[in-house]
Order: sequence, then structure tokens, then C-alpha cells
Amino acid sequence: MDSTNNPWSNLFPENNPEAEPKFVDMDEDSPQYPNPIPDSYSSLYEELLSKCDFGNFRDNLEKAKIANDIYAKVKFAGGDSLNRLREIRDEAIDKLGIKISTEKKYNSLMEYFNPIQYKEPYDKDLIAQAIDFENNVKKNADNIRQLEQIEIEAKPFILKRSVYFGKKSIEYGDCTNAKLHCREATNINKKLGVDSCIQNQIEEIESRINEIEAESLRKNDKEDKIATIAFALIFIAFIVIVISVGLNK
Repeated sequence: MDSTNNPWSNLFPENNPEAEPKFVDMDEDSPQYPNPIPDSYSSLYEELLSKCDFGNFRDNLEKAKIANDIYAKVKFAGGDSLNRLREIRDEAIDKLGIKISTEKKYNSLMEYFNPIQYKEPYDKDLIAQAIDFENNVKKNADNIRQLEQIEIEAKPFILKRSVYFGKKSIEYGDCTNAKLHCREATNINKKLGVDSCIQNQIEEIESRINEIEAESLRKNDKEDKIATIAFALIFIAFIVIVISVGLNK
């Protein structure tokens, strides 16, 4: 066989069709992202007690002493002192090099930043921002502090997202979800410093919710009246039949 005329000859070493094909791995140039740290603990308190146990560092005397000190701080703080536990967590990350669970935070952020959800209705700006945030989350999948920082930086994006889904819910007549998104948008807008443009959009959605609910109420009232009249007519017809049968006897 003349391999020079073979369109697939470039797949084979030295243009030898009888040789094993050399397929290129399409993922070779793809960026390699870290995996999120699995959430296998019921709370940050339990995770710190487990990962800061001095027994984990018995081969390193210095770290064992630090772990013993941090473990005591965790115990003293207790399970309800979340802010204090986060401070201790950061100390443990810096001094002991431990990895804290990121899976829940990672999945939550990836849900926020999935660009596909902003395709219908199409929103160019949200999609562009979502792609950037999503990539940043992937790069820091195993770093809880970076993921928390990304979430803080993304507040303006999340605000716009809430308004986006509020409008989308209204289009489908889903007032319950629209209310939830409006509530979320209102809370974030207050924390960031009220943006009048965003606030106007929220109020427009709320106004539309009121219109839909009022229309639904009128429709239900109308249906109730029709049902009541129909029942009355049936009842009257039944009475007439009963009386008629009685008279015929």
C-alpha cells in the first residue's frame, strides 16, 4: 500500500500503516486544576479537632507542639464560635499546612458561576463574568480561604444574578422563586450600599409579582363564584326533580 496517498498515514509512526496508531491526547494542553477537599466532617469544629491532633505530627516535634496548642484553642472555643474557629483554622493552615474541606463551598460557587444558566435569556456580561469566576474557583478548588475571598469579591455578580433569576422566574409565572431572588438581591444590595438602578429593577419585579398574584386571586374568586352558582343550579334542579316525582305519585 502506498502510504503517501493515505489520508490517515500521519497517525502512524514513520507513515507505516501497519504500526500502532499514535493518537494525540486532547487534554494534554488543558489546565490541571486541583480537586476540592471532600467534606467528611459534621462541622469545622470536628474537622479541626481531627486535623490538629498532635498525634498527626509525631514525626515533627515542633509541629506536634503547635498542633497541641491549636487543639486546645479549638476545645476552648467550642463548636458554636464559628468566627473564632475560622481564625484558628487560618492559624492551623499557616502553621501546620493542613487542608480544610472545600467541597461544599466549591459546589456552591460552581453553581453560581455556571455560565450556561445565563444563556436563556442571553446575558453577555453575566456570562463573561461567570466564566472568569468559574475558572478562578477551579484554580482554588482546594483552598478554602481563596474560595471565601472569591465569594466576597463576587457579591456584585451574585446581586445581578439574583435580579436576573427574579426576572426569569416572573416570565414563567413563578412568584415564589421570584420573591426569594428579590429578597436575596435586596439583602446584598443593602450590604454593598444601595444601587438605585438595581433597586428599581427589584421594585419592578416586586410590582409584577403583585400584579400576577392579584390576577390569580381574581381568577380564583371568579372560579369559586362559577362553582358556587353551578352547585346551586344543580341543587335546585335536584329539588325540582324530587318535587316532580313526588307530585307524579
